[in-house]
Amino acid sequence: MTAALVKQSADRGGPASLHKIFVTSVRRVKNALSGPAGWLLILLSIGVLTVSFERLRFWALWWRRRSSLQHQWREVRRQGDRGAEAWLEERDMEMRFAQPFLEAAIVIAPLLGLIGTVFGLSRLLSAMGPQLLLPAGGDVHGFGDLLLCTAMGLVVSLVATVTWHINNGLRQWQLALWQRDRLRQDSPRVSE
Repeated sequence: MTAALVKQSADRGGPASLHKIFVTSVRRVKNALSGPAGWLLILLSIGVLTVSFERLRFWALWWRRRSSLQHQWREVRRQGDRGAEAWLEERDMEMRFAQPFLEAAIVIAPLLGLIGTVFGLSRLLSAMGPQLLLPAGGDVHGFGDLLLCTAMGLVVSLVATVTWHINNGLRQWQLALWQRDRLRQDSPRVSE
């Protein structure tokens, strides 16, 4: 009786059918990313997502403590130019955190994706034999999975690019505000 219900559920697209689709999809992704380039791409994607969430957290905390930072800035400005330069450099270092990693990921992720796709294509061509014949039964269903590495590399590069531009834009905006405030304070001295 239970087997009949599962079969009816699967025939109607129920939970058993969804489970089968999910397991099949996971196997296909695993096979497509099984080479060394795929594993490196997975590690790179984890790093990019980690840095992206860290930068999001950093700017959220920065926004929450902006009044404290403004107070620190006013105190540092009173100490003179050397103190202000050192303070600006420290804040710039905080805001630039992981920028080189994101720049590298922007370039490396698509290349790893292409390498993974080329390795997959070479495995496929070697499986087809010297005459490049389709396997018995002509099942070409999984051949499109070869491009999964390229797609994943492009997505990782896109996330890294967006994170880099947002972080760099916010950094430049904040530094420009402080520099403008510093120039405004110094301008009366120059005119005198």
